[in-house]
Amino acid sequence: MTAAATVALLQVKNLQKYYGSTHVLKGMDLEIKTGELVSIIGPSGSGKSTFLRCCNRMEDASSGAVLVEGQDIYASGSNLNHLRERVGMVFQAFNLYPHLDVLNNVTLALRQVKKLGRAQSEVVAMEALKRVGMDHKARSRPGQLSGGQQQRVGIARSIALQPALVLFDEPTSALDPEMVGGVLEVMRELREDGMTMVVVTHEMGFAKAASDRVVFMDGGVIVEQGTPTQVFDSPSQPRTAAFIAGIGSRTV
Repeated sequence: MTAAATVALLQVKNLQKYYGSTHVLKGMDLEIKTGELVSIIGPSGSGKSTFLRCCNRMEDASSGAVLVEGQDIYASGSNLNHLRERVGMVFQAFNLYPHLDVLNNVTLALRQVKKLGRAQSEVVAMEALKRVGMDHKARSRPGQLSGGQQQRVGIARSIALQPALVLFDEPTSALDPEMVGGVLEVMRELREDGMTMVVVTHEMGFAKAASDRVVFMDGGVIVEQGTPTQVFDSPSQPRTAAFIAGIGSRTV
């Protein structure tokens, strides 16, 4: 793995999120450096996905600050189109448009966000599809693809915008086990190419092998973070140790 740069691409400061009276995020502080792959692990309901969605304003935080490339995305007048361009998102449920073929699923954001013409957007989209091994399916509809293939198209759609950061929200959780490996391999290749990535995942083998840092969340707070070796092999917090022991053989 390449060494991460020292620039803080994403800065999260005292991030709080309430749903009514339910306190979901309880003062999150985290920095992601350019070139890092950071995996976020933890039990279901710990606030991991909500955290990601607050980092690109798919959810609005209740308070706190999120800075992307030094710009506070919650500041008055913040440009959401620019934010969508700089921070990509890959969802667990693919979110492809079933009536559009693969190529048009990828070009749509290029035309709407980057304002590219059809011809130029198709060139960029085909490059992104080739990068994830899906250029041969450019004229297929999502319903003609396996779940793993649809997720790779979802990744292509995100990276086609050339974002500074890509957020992955449990990208393999909706896949059959035999399809997981192909998607994780694409993510490993993106990581080797220097893509900055934050990955919420239950794939502990991937988190241990591919991450620069692992963040363990529980109850809306960061309980512990460190290198994969520190978190998986020598956790300092009892709650982290209990979680790691509980997942047992799922760590590789």
